[in-house]
Amino acid sequence: STFYSSFTQSTMSDGGDFDGGSGGGFGGDFGGSGDFGGGEGQYTETEYTSWGDRLKGSCAGICIGLILFFGSFPLIFWNEERAVQRYDALQEGESQTISVSGMGLDTSNEGKLLHFTADIINAGDKVVDPIFGIETDGLKLRRKADMYQWKENVKTQTKTTTGGKKKTTRTYSYSKEWASYLISSNGFKRSGYENPSSMRFESLSMVADSIMIGAYQLPQKLVSRINWEQPMTVGVDDITDANLASEAATDNNGGYYFSYSEYSSSSRPEVGDQRVSFSETPSSTITVVGVQDGNTLSAFVSETGEGGDILLFKQGNYTATEMYEAAEAENAAATWILRFVGFACMALGLYLIFRPIEVFADVIPCVGSIVGCGITFMAVLIAAILSAITISIAWLVAHPKIGGIVLAVTLTVIACCGFGIKKLVKSKHSGGDDNGPYGPTKVQTGHKVASGYDEENGDVNIVQGAVVADEIPTVQGTVADEIPTVQGTEVDMTADEKRLHEQIANQ
Repeated sequence: STFYSSFTQSTMSDGGDFDGGSGGGFGGDFGGSGDFGGGEGQYTETEYTSWGDRLKGSCAGICIGLILFFGSFPLIFWNEERAVQRYDALQEGESQTISVSGMGLDTSNEGKLLHFTADIINAGDKVVDPIFGIETDGLKLRRKADMYQWKENVKTQTKTTTGGKKKTTRTYSYSKEWASYLISSNGFKRSGYENPSSMRFESLSMVADSIMIGAYQLPQKLVSRINWEQPMTVGVDDITDANLASEAATDNNGGYYFSYSEYSSSSRPEVGDQRVSFSETPSSTITVVGVQDGNTLSAFVSETGEGGDILLFKQGNYTATEMYEAAEAENAAATWILRFVGFACMALGLYLIFRPIEVFADVIPCVGSIVGCGITFMAVLIAAILSAITISIAWLVAHPKIGGIVLAVTLTVIACCGFGIKKLVKSKHSGGDDNGPYGPTKVQTGHKVASGYDEENGDVNIVQGAVVADEIPTVQGTVADEIPTVQGTEVDMTADEKRLHEQIANQ
């Protein structure tokens, strides 16, 4: 491929801004506009890929396509197997679940699967931010730090030209945005958009040392499930560090604002400015399902060891049935997501396998696009059929009765779709054969059906298997009096009429 990059000629204006100019650069496209040394602008580069290189790349993509295609089958099969095992484990767990109060420990419940609703509280010290000194009695304290930075945005456009060459145009634009992570400007296409090398304040999440659910200690596995945080309103006086408090300003969002230079403010931010806000997770009521393990809870495992662990946790007051229904809904959602992933891998694999045909046809751009659409349609159709069959077989292995029903329904749907498509194609090929400009005009003779006639010669013509007589005035479904016939019997007629009748019979 041949690469061309844009070159921008700029002229300074009083405010430091410049207008992008244009000029030649190695036969390529170019152009740009922006702020010199720190304003917002854009940069364009164009890359051309020859038809031969594209064909080589598409042929190399066949290997990736084969991996995706054949790899999608075990993925889909495993997903169905996982879904069935999870369903069975949830059914087994629900049948063994015992509902208790949760406010006291009962040694007789040791090792049993319990369900209870209780308050979740911070049973230890307050959670304190180590830099700002902000504290809370809640379960969690989170500091969110954002910095005003340059961000590079890329817009890509591709176009196929005559001869199969592909033109790729990338437009890089630069804008200032608030981001909670450090954006490195070292890889920017243009210089003059420099970000600080580090963030003075970074985001941080802090958790209480001891969290209790009724009489039980919160398992560490459930800490990440505590997600009902609420924003906190803090003031400069809440900062325990005097030097830090002197630098901070109050932000409009209830947090703090730190200027990178003396000329910036929350109303006119500059690159490097930071804002810091806080949120807390207060105590609440939760429902949990888990196995009593001393003074805490552990996950339930099915007898087969398959189907994953069962340790359910949800904010609010729910019955055991509602908790398991929610878990089954999560399992169904995960199953459908993985089904789509497997289907997408299969369809993409098929497309990559046949993509060289599209690239070969791209010598004429419009033809390549049509072929590409056809390949995409066939890849999606075949992937849908094979995915459905694979899912059915997986269920047939796991649950023969259910799997048999699913497989029968799948094959029936596929057969009906195939029959409908075949009938539609057949009707398109045969439709309109016996129709004239005024609808079907058939003539029933003693031997054949005549449809229309030829005025230029006296021979009998065949059109689509029908006999066409010469100069025979017809009426829909009848024979004119010029050919008096009786089924299978000749009557008195002139020589010309007899000759014409014999021709019709021969045809």
